[in-house]
Amino acid sequence: MNNMQGYRGTRDFLPKEWKIQKWLFANLREISNQYGFEEYEAPIIEKLELFTKKSGDEIKKQLFNFKDKSGRELCLRAELTPQLARYIVQYGKGLKKPLKWYSIPRLFRYERPQKGRYREFFQYNADIIDSNLKGTAEIINLCIDILNNLGLKSKDFVMKINDREVVDKLIKKYKVKTEEFYSLLDKKYKMSEKEFFKELDKISKSKELKKILKLKDKECLAEIKKNGINTERMEELFKLCDEEFIEFDLSIVRGLAYYTGIVFEAYDKKGYFRSLLGGGEYDNLISDFGGPKIPCVGVGISDGTLPLLLKKKKLLPTEFKNYLFIATIGEVYEKAGEIAKELRAKRLNVYLNTSDLNISKQLELADSLNYQKVLIIGERDLKKGEVTLKDLETGKEKKVKPQELTEIL
Repeated sequence: MNNMQGYRGTRDFLPKEWKIQKWLFANLREISNQYGFEEYEAPIIEKLELFTKKSGDEIKKQLFNFKDKSGRELCLRAELTPQLARYIVQYGKGLKKPLKWYSIPRLFRYERPQKGRYREFFQYNADIIDSNLKGTAEIINLCIDILNNLGLKSKDFVMKINDREVVDKLIKKYKVKTEEFYSLLDKKYKMSEKEFFKELDKISKSKELKKILKLKDKECLAEIKKNGINTERMEELFKLCDEEFIEFDLSIVRGLAYYTGIVFEAYDKKGYFRSLLGGGEYDNLISDFGGPKIPCVGVGISDGTLPLLLKKKKLLPTEFKNYLFIATIGEVYEKAGEIAKELRAKRLNVYLNTSDLNISKQLELADSLNYQKVLIIGERDLKKGEVTLKDLETGKEKKVKPQELTEIL
């Protein structure tokens, strides 16, 4: 039996798959930089107490935790947010706020692997520390532009937004139990409408609440306002965001112990997959770690679900072009190396053949690696003071002088 296989819940990234990952990361970085976010990183290994401080000892079940040789309790990070909080507490006095930071860390979570969910994964995080409603709109617009930049349009996804303060006011007004109501909202799309309202009847007989929950988007928001609940923040947020992509949805609740205000999630409109991203406002995290109370907003985008949608929409790149492959014939490696060095000095992507393959096999290799051009350097041509430049896309080739290559290429 062959046990030479990777650990369950992890992925092997061969060069082709890793190029797709790098393409995704490049898109994330491009839009983040356009928005003025700065990239940061944190250690993969962290003190266990940093994660249990936020989530309690229960989180241990989801962690890869261990003791080092000195008996210190450590873990592989399962999320970046506790480390971000540590950074703000540890370095906060020297940091000019507001901070706009992002990162694409490798994370580890011990859970049952399934489609789009892994034990080792990458997750894009973007946060604004010392934020306000304009910062929340900035994060939401950032997410919309990221998805747009990947080729997704308003027909493909929707950003669902809710205000936890509005939900809390509904709970108070209609005297429903907080945990039961939030739990039911969270399961709204996992059951039929009939089942949902049957469960609602068990915790509230209010006709007004039932009417609110039957409405969608702005009609729902208008009915909430009509019932005397302040919806100004949500109305203002709609003005600050691209309304083509967003809608109000009371069922978006997210982590009760973590988020404090506006929360949001993006979904594909056909309902193929779980949420593409999620985030919201959190005002207590920094103070929970011993720092000052600072309003914050952030988002997380896992590399599990989003690529699945991009693949289904045929938006993932199928090939990546490399530039120049230098093929050699005979005893010309020294000269070929000199030419490669000159071209690399011009920042060109140059593959120099180091094998004993014949020219036919070298051309096959260049083609399999998606090189656009092949420079063939042979003993006979060099004696004439020339080399052959072949375009693999058109099949055309021409003789050129070696000294002309830096200008031609």
